[in-house]
Amino acid sequence: EMKLGLDLHNVIDREPLTFSIISQLLVRRGHEVHVITGEELSSRLTSVLEQLRISYTHLFSISSYHKSIGTEIRYDENNTPWMDQEIWNVTKAWYCNKHRINLHIDDSEVYGKYFKTPYLLFR
Repeated sequence: EMKLGLDLHNVIDREPLTFSIISQLLVRRGHEVHVITGEELSSRLTSVLEQLRISYTHLFSISSYHKSIGTEIRYDENNTPWMDQEIWNVTKAWYCNKHRINLHIDDSEVYGKYFKTPYLLFR
């Protein structure tokens, strides 16, 4: 069983057709697709994924997770969540390791140094 991690912003939304096809094929064949994003879980988020035609088996939000465990978060004027940068940066790697993701695709170099999971930098 394949477990693929995909970042939303600047990965899925930059090549939506490609990731739509990949995600649909994997899910249809019984594999796991984990969308891993910083954006909070919301109906807007699931609507965006639906509009992009992304199939997924798991949806993980860094900010929603940290909110649920009581991590100190502050919000700016755009309602963007901010927290200790080190905590934020390690969370995707922690999630991928915990869920035994086979490959994670992300656009941020800073996350890569925390990963034990194979990590593909998408540019």
